[in-house]
Amino acid sequence: MSKKNKKVFDSIQTWVGADTVFTGDVTTTKSIRIDGKLLGNIKESESVVIGETAEIVGDINTKYIVVSGKVKGNIFAKEGIELLTKSKIIGDLYTDILYVNEGAIFKGKCNMPDESEQQPIEINKKK
Repeated sequence: MSKKNKKVFDSIQTWVGADTVFTGDVTTTKSIRIDGKLLGNIKESESVVIGETAEIVGDINTKYIVVSGKVKGNIFAKEGIELLTKSKIIGDLYTDILYVNEGAIFKGKCNMPDESEQQPIEINKKK
């Protein structure tokens, strides 16, 4: 588990339980964990955790996401996407950082900024 992953798990504010089916879009400035079924988009969030029993049908827009369950839709996560062993993604990924564990299934395109799209790193120079 990455340090970023640990931080995501420690800061969950909203939880959709395993026996829950939620239809509609979700917007939150905090972290959310889904263990049930979501038929809709996550339009904005700090971070998202998709549990092993979760099924998402819709697009996800967040800073960082950890996926153990199933997602059918596109994922936009600038700070990172982590696909764990039992994850299954059908859709395109848009991110700067992608972690893929052995056993993860991903069917789609991964879109990462190339060098021309990235901001230059400024180095402090001694005067």
